[in-house]
Amino acid sequence: MARRRKRNPNGAGTVTLRADGRYQAAVYVPQPDGTVKRKFAYGRSFEECDRKRRELIDRANGGIPTPTRDMTLGQWFDYWLEVIVKPNLAPSSYDAYESPVRLHLRPRLGSKVMVKLGVKELRGVMQRLMEDQGAKTAKRALRVLSAALTAAMVEDIGVTRNVAKLVHVRASTDSGKSWDAVTVLRFLAAARRLTPYYPAFLLLCLLGLRRAEVCGLRWENIDLENRVIWVEQQRQRTSAGTIDAELKTDTSKAPLPLPAQCIAPLRWTRMRTAMLHDRAERLGRFWFDDPEGHVFVTRTGRPLQTAHLYLVMQRIIQAEGLGKMNPKGLRKSCGTLLVHLRVHPRIVKTILRHSRIATTMDIYAESLDPDVIEAVGQLDRLLRQPARLRELEASRSTPPGD
Repeated sequence: MARRRKRNPNGAGTVTLRADGRYQAAVYVPQPDGTVKRKFAYGRSFEECDRKRRELIDRANGGIPTPTRDMTLGQWFDYWLEVIVKPNLAPSSYDAYESPVRLHLRPRLGSKVMVKLGVKELRGVMQRLMEDQGAKTAKRALRVLSAALTAAMVEDIGVTRNVAKLVHVRASTDSGKSWDAVTVLRFLAAARRLTPYYPAFLLLCLLGLRRAEVCGLRWENIDLENRVIWVEQQRQRTSAGTIDAELKTDTSKAPLPLPAQCIAPLRWTRMRTAMLHDRAERLGRFWFDDPEGHVFVTRTGRPLQTAHLYLVMQRIIQAEGLGKMNPKGLRKSCGTLLVHLRVHPRIVKTILRHSRIATTMDIYAESLDPDVIEAVGQLDRLLRQPARLRELEASRSTPPGD
Protein backbone atom coordinates (compact mmCIF):
# COMPACT_ATOMS: atom_id res chain seq x y z
CA MET A 1 0.00 0.00 0.00
CA ALA A 2 1.40 3.37 -1.03
CA ARG A 3 2.29 5.70 1.77
CA ARG A 4 0.27 8.88 1.76
CA ARG A 5 2.24 12.14 1.61
CA LYS A 6 2.05 14.17 4.76
CA ARG A 7 0.21 17.45 4.17
CA ASN A 8 1.04 20.74 5.79
CA PRO A 9 -1.65 22.14 8.07
CA ASN A 10 -3.85 24.91 6.75
CA GLY A 11 -2.09 28.28 6.74
CA ALA A 12 1.40 26.78 6.88
CA GLY A 13 2.12 27.38 3.19
CA THR A 14 4.06 25.15 0.83
CA VAL A 15 7.59 24.85 -0.53
CA THR A 16 8.01 23.29 -4.00
CA LEU A 17 10.88 22.75 -6.41
CA ARG A 18 10.55 24.68 -9.67
CA ALA A 19 11.63 23.49 -13.09
CA ASP A 20 14.49 26.03 -13.13
CA GLY A 21 16.04 24.48 -10.00
CA ARG A 22 14.88 27.14 -7.55
CA TYR A 23 12.51 26.57 -4.64
CA GLN A 24 9.22 28.41 -4.34
CA ALA A 25 7.27 29.13 -1.16
CA ALA A 26 3.59 30.04 -1.25
CA VAL A 27 1.70 31.46 1.74
CA TYR A 28 -1.68 33.18 2.06
CA VAL A 29 -1.04 36.53 3.72
CA PRO A 30 -3.24 39.51 4.70
CA GLN A 31 -3.19 42.61 2.51
CA PRO A 32 -3.25 46.26 3.59
CA ASP A 33 -6.85 46.55 2.29
CA GLY A 34 -8.03 43.68 4.53
CA THR A 35 -8.15 40.96 1.87
CA VAL A 36 -6.03 37.79 1.77
CA LYS A 37 -3.82 36.89 -1.19
CA ARG A 38 -1.22 34.29 -2.03
CA LYS A 39 2.34 35.49 -1.64
CA PHE A 40 5.29 33.78 -3.36
CA ALA A 41 8.91 33.79 -2.22
CA TYR A 42 11.91 32.17 -3.88
CA GLY A 43 15.23 30.71 -2.81
CA ARG A 44 18.15 28.76 -4.21
CA SER A 45 17.92 26.11 -1.50
CA PHE A 46 15.10 24.49 0.43
CA GLU A 47 16.37 25.96 3.70
CA GLU A 48 16.45 29.51 2.32
CA CYS A 49 12.98 29.20 0.87
CA ASP A 50 11.58 27.58 4.01
CA ARG A 51 13.01 30.41 6.12
CA LYS A 52 11.16 32.94 3.95
CA ARG A 53 7.99 30.87 4.31
CA ARG A 54 8.25 30.93 8.10
CA GLU A 55 8.89 34.70 8.05
CA LEU A 56 5.73 35.24 6.03
CA ILE A 57 3.74 33.09 8.45
CA ASP A 58 5.12 35.00 11.44
CA ARG A 59 4.08 38.31 9.83
CA ALA A 60 0.61 36.93 9.09
CA ASN A 61 0.21 35.61 12.65
CA GLY A 62 1.29 39.01 13.97
CA GLY A 63 -1.37 40.75 11.89
CA ILE A 64 1.21 42.54 9.73
CA PRO A 65 0.08 42.95 6.11
CA THR A 66 2.44 41.64 3.42
CA PRO A 67 2.03 43.30 0.00
CA THR A 68 1.98 41.15 -3.14
CA ARG A 69 3.13 41.76 -6.70
CA ASP A 70 -0.30 42.80 -7.97
CA MET A 71 -0.65 45.56 -5.39
CA THR A 72 -1.60 48.96 -6.78
CA LEU A 73 0.23 52.12 -5.86
CA GLY A 74 -2.83 53.33 -3.99
CA GLN A 75 -2.77 50.23 -1.78
CA TRP A 76 0.97 50.56 -1.28
CA PHE A 77 0.65 54.23 -0.29
CA ASP A 78 -1.81 53.23 2.46
CA TYR A 79 0.51 50.52 3.75
CA TRP A 80 3.66 52.65 3.48
CA LEU A 81 2.22 55.67 5.27
CA GLU A 82 0.59 53.74 8.13
CA VAL A 83 3.07 50.91 8.71
CA ILE A 84 6.42 52.44 7.73
CA VAL A 85 6.24 56.23 7.81
CA LYS A 86 3.89 57.00 10.69
CA PRO A 87 5.53 54.84 13.40
CA ASN A 88 9.11 55.76 12.48
CA LEU A 89 9.08 59.44 11.52
CA ALA A 90 8.04 62.67 13.16
CA PRO A 91 4.42 63.84 12.69
CA SER A 92 5.58 66.74 10.52
CA SER A 93 7.45 64.33 8.24
CA TYR A 94 4.35 62.16 7.98
CA ASP A 95 2.30 65.20 6.94
CA ALA A 96 4.95 66.12 4.36
CA TYR A 97 4.60 62.65 2.80
CA GLU A 98 0.83 62.28 3.18
CA SER A 99 -0.13 65.56 1.52
CA PRO A 100 1.52 64.94 -1.91
CA VAL A 101 0.18 61.37 -1.88
CA ARG A 102 -3.39 62.50 -1.21
CA LEU A 103 -3.41 65.52 -3.50
CA HIS A 104 -1.29 64.45 -6.47
CA LEU A 105 0.02 60.88 -6.50
CA ARG A 106 -3.07 58.88 -5.59
CA PRO A 107 -5.42 60.62 -8.09
CA ARG A 108 -2.92 60.09 -10.93
CA LEU A 109 -1.22 56.80 -10.07
CA GLY A 110 -3.37 55.12 -7.41
CA SER A 111 -4.91 52.49 -9.71
CA LYS A 112 -1.60 51.55 -11.36
CA VAL A 113 -0.04 48.18 -10.44
CA MET A 114 3.20 49.12 -8.73
CA VAL A 115 5.52 46.60 -10.40
CA LYS A 116 4.22 47.64 -13.85
CA LEU A 117 4.96 51.35 -13.46
CA GLY A 118 7.34 52.40 -16.24
CA VAL A 119 9.63 55.35 -16.79
CA LYS A 120 7.79 56.63 -19.87
CA GLU A 121 4.42 56.53 -18.15
CA LEU A 122 5.72 58.23 -14.99
CA ARG A 123 7.46 60.92 -17.04
CA GLY A 124 4.15 61.74 -18.72
CA VAL A 125 2.35 61.93 -15.38
CA MET A 126 4.98 64.26 -13.94
CA GLN A 127 4.84 66.43 -17.06
CA ARG A 128 1.07 66.87 -16.71
CA LEU A 129 1.40 67.55 -12.99
CA MET A 130 4.05 70.16 -13.71
CA GLU A 131 1.74 71.86 -16.22
CA ASP A 132 -1.20 71.83 -13.78
CA GLN A 133 0.46 72.60 -10.45
CA GLY A 134 3.95 73.85 -11.25
CA ALA A 135 7.45 72.42 -11.32
CA LYS A 136 8.07 72.66 -7.55
CA THR A 137 4.92 70.69 -6.75
CA ALA A 138 5.83 68.03 -9.31
CA LYS A 139 9.36 67.76 -7.93
CA ARG A 140 8.08 67.38 -4.38
CA ALA A 141 5.61 64.68 -5.44
CA LEU A 142 8.33 62.83 -7.35
CA ARG A 143 10.57 62.89 -4.28
CA VAL A 144 7.78 61.37 -2.16
CA LEU A 145 7.12 58.70 -4.79
CA SER A 146 10.81 57.84 -4.84
CA ALA A 147 10.81 57.33 -1.06
CA ALA A 148 7.74 55.09 -1.32
CA LEU A 149 9.27 52.94 -4.08
CA THR A 150 12.55 52.62 -2.19
CA ALA A 151 10.62 51.20 0.76
CA ALA A 152 8.80 48.83 -1.62
CA MET A 153 12.12 47.43 -2.85
CA VAL A 154 13.02 46.49 0.73
CA GLU A 155 9.72 44.62 1.19
CA ASP A 156 10.63 42.05 -1.50
CA ILE A 157 7.36 42.28 -3.44
CA GLY A 158 8.83 42.29 -6.91
CA VAL A 159 9.90 45.93 -7.27
CA THR A 160 13.45 45.68 -8.58
CA ARG A 161 14.11 49.31 -9.50
CA ASN A 162 13.00 52.76 -8.46
CA VAL A 163 11.62 54.32 -11.63
CA ALA A 164 11.14 57.65 -9.84
CA LYS A 165 14.94 58.04 -9.74
CA LEU A 166 15.03 57.74 -13.55
CA VAL A 167 12.63 60.65 -14.05
CA HIS A 168 13.81 64.21 -13.52
CA VAL A 169 11.81 67.39 -12.95
CA ARG A 170 13.63 70.67 -13.38
CA ALA A 171 12.59 73.18 -10.75
CA SER A 172 14.43 76.11 -9.27
CA THR A 173 15.51 75.61 -5.67
CA ASP A 174 14.58 78.61 -3.53
CA SER A 175 16.11 78.26 -0.11
CA GLY A 176 15.30 81.89 0.69
CA LYS A 177 17.46 84.96 0.83
CA SER A 178 19.79 85.93 3.62
CA TRP A 179 20.59 89.24 5.24
CA ASP A 180 23.91 90.96 5.70
CA ALA A 181 25.16 91.98 9.13
CA VAL A 182 23.71 95.52 8.94
CA THR A 183 20.22 94.22 8.10
CA VAL A 184 20.36 91.65 10.90
CA LEU A 185 21.30 94.42 13.36
CA ARG A 186 18.40 96.56 12.12
CA PHE A 187 16.02 93.64 12.61
CA LEU A 188 17.27 92.91 16.14
CA ALA A 189 17.09 96.57 17.12
CA ALA A 190 13.47 96.70 15.96
CA ALA A 191 12.68 93.42 17.73
CA ARG A 192 14.08 94.81 20.97
CA ARG A 193 11.68 97.75 20.74
CA LEU A 194 8.58 95.99 19.47
CA THR A 195 8.30 92.54 21.07
CA PRO A 196 9.03 90.73 24.35
CA TYR A 197 10.29 87.81 22.24
CA TYR A 198 13.50 89.65 21.38
CA PRO A 199 15.60 86.93 23.13
CA ALA A 200 14.06 84.31 20.83
CA PHE A 201 15.16 86.26 17.77
CA LEU A 202 18.64 86.61 19.28
CA LEU A 203 18.91 82.81 19.39
CA LEU A 204 17.61 82.58 15.82
CA CYS A 205 20.22 85.01 14.52
CA LEU A 206 23.26 84.14 16.65
CA LEU A 207 22.95 80.35 16.84
CA GLY A 208 20.85 79.63 13.76
CA LEU A 209 18.21 77.73 15.75
CA ARG A 210 15.04 76.63 14.02
CA ARG A 211 11.77 78.26 15.07
CA ALA A 212 10.43 74.94 16.37
CA GLU A 213 13.59 74.49 18.44
CA VAL A 214 13.30 77.96 19.96
CA CYS A 215 9.66 77.35 20.88
CA GLY A 216 10.58 73.95 22.37
CA LEU A 217 13.37 75.29 24.60
CA ARG A 218 12.98 74.61 28.31
CA TRP A 219 14.76 76.24 31.22
CA GLU A 220 16.38 72.91 32.02
CA ASN A 221 18.11 73.15 28.61
CA ILE A 222 19.86 76.44 29.47
CA ASP A 223 22.76 77.00 31.85
CA LEU A 224 23.07 80.76 32.23
CA GLU A 225 26.00 80.54 34.65
CA ASN A 226 28.23 78.48 32.35
CA ARG A 227 26.67 79.93 29.16
CA VAL A 228 25.68 76.61 27.57
CA ILE A 229 22.47 75.68 25.75
CA TRP A 230 21.20 72.21 24.80
CA VAL A 231 18.66 71.89 22.00
CA GLU A 232 16.88 68.61 22.68
CA GLN A 233 13.31 68.97 21.40
CA GLN A 234 11.20 70.99 18.99
CA ARG A 235 7.64 72.26 19.22
CA GLN A 236 5.44 70.61 16.59
CA ARG A 237 1.78 70.79 15.72
CA THR A 238 0.14 67.40 15.11
CA SER A 239 -3.35 66.01 14.69
CA ALA A 240 -3.30 65.16 18.40
CA GLY A 241 -2.30 68.71 19.37
CA THR A 242 0.94 70.62 19.83
CA ILE A 243 3.71 68.56 21.39
CA ASP A 244 7.45 68.58 22.02
CA ALA A 245 8.99 66.10 19.59
CA GLU A 246 12.49 64.64 19.46
CA LEU A 247 14.94 66.12 16.99
CA LYS A 248 15.51 64.23 13.75
CA THR A 249 19.22 63.55 14.20
CA ASP A 250 21.59 63.13 17.12
CA THR A 251 23.86 65.85 15.72
CA SER A 252 21.09 68.38 16.37
CA LYS A 253 21.32 67.66 20.11
CA ALA A 254 24.91 68.85 20.51
CA PRO A 255 25.45 71.54 23.21
CA LEU A 256 26.17 75.06 21.99
CA PRO A 257 27.89 78.03 23.66
CA LEU A 258 25.41 80.70 24.67
CA PRO A 259 26.45 84.15 23.35
CA ALA A 260 27.13 86.72 26.06
CA GLN A 261 24.51 89.17 24.80
CA CYS A 262 21.80 86.51 25.26
CA ILE A 263 22.33 86.17 29.02
CA ALA A 264 20.60 89.37 30.19
CA PRO A 265 17.62 89.06 27.80
CA LEU A 266 17.04 85.46 28.92
CA ARG A 267 17.14 86.49 32.58
CA TRP A 268 14.61 89.20 31.74
CA THR A 269 12.42 86.56 30.02
CA ARG A 270 12.35 84.46 33.19
CA MET A 271 11.44 87.54 35.25
CA ARG A 272 8.67 88.42 32.75
CA THR A 273 7.14 84.94 33.04
CA ALA A 274 7.15 85.18 36.84
CA MET A 275 5.58 88.67 36.68
CA LEU A 276 2.82 87.50 34.32
CA HIS A 277 2.12 84.54 36.62
CA ASP A 278 1.87 86.75 39.71
CA ARG A 279 -0.38 89.26 37.95
CA ALA A 280 -2.72 86.51 36.71
CA GLU A 281 -3.07 85.13 40.25
CA ARG A 282 -3.61 88.59 41.73
CA LEU A 283 -6.30 89.53 39.19
CA GLY A 284 -7.92 86.10 39.08
CA ARG A 285 -7.13 85.58 35.41
CA PHE A 286 -6.47 82.29 33.69
CA TRP A 287 -2.89 81.02 33.83
CA PHE A 288 -1.57 77.84 32.23
CA ASP A 289 0.85 76.01 34.54
CA ASP A 290 3.41 74.68 32.08
CA PRO A 291 4.80 71.41 33.50
CA GLU A 292 7.72 71.36 31.04
CA GLY A 293 8.88 74.87 31.91
CA HIS A 294 9.22 76.34 28.42
CA VAL A 295 11.38 79.42 28.08
CA PHE A 296 9.09 81.42 25.82
CA VAL A 297 5.42 81.59 26.79
CA THR A 298 2.42 83.77 25.94
CA ARG A 299 0.62 86.15 28.30
CA THR A 300 -1.45 83.23 29.61
CA GLY A 301 1.56 80.96 30.22
CA ARG A 302 1.08 78.66 27.25
CA PRO A 303 4.23 77.67 25.29
CA LEU A 304 4.92 79.90 22.32
CA GLN A 305 3.88 78.44 18.95
CA THR A 306 6.00 78.58 15.80
CA ALA A 307 3.16 80.22 13.84
CA HIS A 308 2.91 82.98 16.48
CA LEU A 309 6.66 83.60 16.39
CA TYR A 310 6.56 83.80 12.59
CA LEU A 311 3.75 86.38 12.65
CA VAL A 312 5.70 88.49 15.16
CA MET A 313 8.74 88.26 12.90
CA GLN A 314 6.77 89.44 9.87
CA ARG A 315 5.33 92.39 11.79
CA ILE A 316 8.83 93.48 12.78
CA ILE A 317 10.08 93.15 9.19
CA GLN A 318 7.15 95.18 7.88
CA ALA A 319 7.56 97.89 10.53
CA GLU A 320 11.27 98.23 9.73
CA GLY A 321 10.74 98.07 5.95
CA LEU A 322 13.12 95.13 5.46
CA GLY A 323 11.10 93.39 2.73
CA LYS A 324 9.91 89.80 2.64
CA MET A 325 11.84 87.07 4.39
CA ASN A 326 11.63 83.28 4.13
CA PRO A 327 10.79 81.55 7.44
CA LYS A 328 14.30 80.05 7.38
CA GLY A 329 15.88 83.38 6.49
CA LEU A 330 17.36 84.17 9.90
CA ARG A 331 18.89 80.70 10.15
CA LYS A 332 20.34 81.04 6.67
CA SER A 333 21.65 84.52 7.49
CA CYS A 334 23.53 83.02 10.45
CA GLY A 335 25.22 80.52 8.13
CA THR A 336 26.18 83.00 5.42
CA LEU A 337 27.54 85.52 7.94
CA LEU A 338 29.72 82.79 9.44
CA VAL A 339 31.05 82.06 5.96
CA HIS A 340 31.88 85.75 5.44
CA LEU A 341 33.78 85.66 8.73
CA ARG A 342 35.92 82.88 7.19
CA VAL A 343 34.73 80.28 9.70
CA HIS A 344 35.67 76.76 8.60
CA PRO A 345 32.72 74.91 6.99
CA ARG A 346 32.89 72.13 9.58
CA ILE A 347 32.53 74.68 12.36
CA VAL A 348 29.53 76.18 10.54
CA LYS A 349 28.09 72.65 10.27
CA THR A 350 28.52 72.15 14.02
CA ILE A 351 26.84 75.45 14.88
CA LEU A 352 23.89 74.84 12.56
CA ARG A 353 23.84 71.15 13.58
CA HIS A 354 23.45 69.67 10.14
CA SER A 355 23.82 65.93 9.62
CA ARG A 356 25.72 66.45 6.35
CA ILE A 357 28.21 69.16 5.51
CA ALA A 358 26.78 69.26 1.97
CA THR A 359 23.61 70.77 3.45
CA THR A 360 25.66 73.48 5.08
CA MET A 361 27.49 74.39 1.91
CA ASP A 362 24.67 73.99 -0.61
CA ILE A 363 21.78 75.61 1.24
CA TYR A 364 22.97 77.93 3.99
CA ALA A 365 26.38 79.04 2.75
CA GLU A 366 25.65 79.82 -0.88
CA SER A 367 26.48 83.53 -0.69
CA LEU A 368 29.45 84.63 -2.73
CA ASP A 369 32.66 85.09 -0.81
CA PRO A 370 34.36 88.49 -1.39
CA ASP A 371 37.58 86.70 -2.36
CA VAL A 372 35.71 84.78 -5.05
CA ILE A 373 34.21 87.98 -6.40
CA GLU A 374 37.65 89.64 -6.47
CA ALA A 375 39.24 86.62 -8.23
CA VAL A 376 36.61 86.63 -10.96
CA GLY A 377 37.08 90.38 -11.34
CA GLN A 378 40.82 89.97 -11.79
CA LEU A 379 40.24 87.33 -14.45
CA ASP A 380 37.78 89.63 -16.17
CA ARG A 381 40.29 92.49 -16.17
CA LEU A 382 43.00 90.19 -17.54
CA LEU A 383 40.87 89.11 -20.46
CA ARG A 384 39.88 92.71 -21.20
CA GLN A 385 43.49 93.76 -22.09
CA PRO A 386 43.84 93.82 -25.90
CA ALA A 387 47.59 94.47 -25.73
CA ARG A 388 48.13 91.41 -23.55
CA LEU A 389 46.06 89.28 -25.93
CA ARG A 390 48.10 90.47 -28.96
CA GLU A 391 51.31 89.68 -27.08
CA LEU A 392 50.10 86.14 -26.35
CA GLU A 393 49.09 85.64 -29.99
CA ALA A 394 52.48 86.90 -31.20
CA SER A 395 54.33 84.52 -28.90
CA ARG A 396 52.34 81.59 -30.23
CA SER A 397 52.96 82.51 -33.90
CA THR A 398 56.75 82.82 -33.47
CA PRO A 399 58.47 79.57 -34.66
CA PRO A 400 60.68 77.76 -32.14
CA GLY A 401 64.39 78.67 -32.34
CA ASP A 402 63.83 82.15 -33.84
